[in-house]
Amino acid sequence: MPTYLIKLTPLDKFFFGQKNTFGDNNVNYFVHSSHFPQQTTLLGLLRYRLLQVAGDDVFKNNRIACPVLAENEIGKQSFSPFESEEQSFGKIESLSPVFIMDKAFGKHFVPIGKRYQKKDGKSIELLSLSHKEGCPPLLEGYSSKEKLYSCWISSDGQTLLSEEDFFVADERIGIRKNYKGGTQDDAFFRQTFYKFSKDNARNFCFATFLKTNDKINIPKNEKSIVYLGGERQPFVMEVAEETLDFSVKPSDLTQDKQHYTVVLLSDALISSDQVSEATFGITTVKDFACLLTGIGTKKYYNVGKEHHSKPIQTSESSDESNRGEPHVALSFQQELYAAGSVFYFKDNEKAKAFCQALKDKKNFHKIGYNHAMIIKPSETEK
Repeated sequence: MPTYLIKLTPLDKFFFGQKNTFGDNNVNYFVHSSHFPQQTTLLGLLRYRLLQVAGDDVFKNNRIACPVLAENEIGKQSFSPFESEEQSFGKIESLSPVFIMDKAFGKHFVPIGKRYQKKDGKSIELLSLSHKEGCPPLLEGYSSKEKLYSCWISSDGQTLLSEEDFFVADERIGIRKNYKGGTQDDAFFRQTFYKFSKDNARNFCFATFLKTNDKINIPKNEKSIVYLGGERQPFVMEVAEETLDFSVKPSDLTQDKQHYTVVLLSDALISSDQVSEATFGITTVKDFACLLTGIGTKKYYNVGKEHHSKPIQTSESSDESNRGEPHVALSFQQELYAAGSVFYFKDNEKAKAFCQALKDKKNFHKIGYNHAMIIKPSETEK
């Protein structure tokens, strides 16, 4: 199967939405971007690009001209978290989790967990888990006065950066006006965007691997402008037919002393039964919902307040503003464990079973969710 490296470089600031947004249901006037795009955002971008290059007989004037041909390109519908059958996305076979590349130094980074602290206010060090008989598990050397850092590691296992090293906040404060120029009630807002840091001559971008079941017509080794996120910020998109070694070499920067460590490379849907198998965990939970569309969707604006389990293909809706043409819907909300969450296991078999259970959620795994890696303990190699 052809494999493509997709690079997305923001031209300036970017904003990837989360649960708290401006609006009637989420009355929150202080909102901030996520650091990373959702996998569903990347999937939506690539499905749209495939339509754009498919030809006028498939996609014309920004509309699907032939549903049958369009289904061959991108599948029948967008990702649906509640679909029991394995979904097909046309030519798209799978996506990797989003990761970060440093184009200046030719390195790529993956999450390695929120299990690091600064010692004496200087270098960041890994905290190993200690679990003695009859005692609760504890992180050796942990200080409640110091914060835990969520870190990323280069694939050669030599460069460790905290998530804060990648991003710089860009805050925008303002007052909303109505169409006549008057100030609205509750008009004050503060919105936090992010930019990639340019320190130390680094040149960061987002990246993902796209596997397809056929050659695609997206121009290779050319730069094109695409728009991503809730504020439709511009990104430079580059496509190249290549692969990289996505594994991380074990080192003192990543290995726990005695435990097999499972690190989530992406956000993941994990049951409470699976989590209970771990000896210990350092985790972050985030809310997840996505937009649901199908080949027949005509109305892509004015998303209703209702939540759904599948795309709306009929005109039926209890929301009066959305009656008529088939329209985009919002999925029911779920909770995912965030990329970089860490789970500790005493033996390799339990760690493998945990990772296999993640893969068994096939639709999530196919588009880059539910990916993880196992890091062996250092003491088993001595």
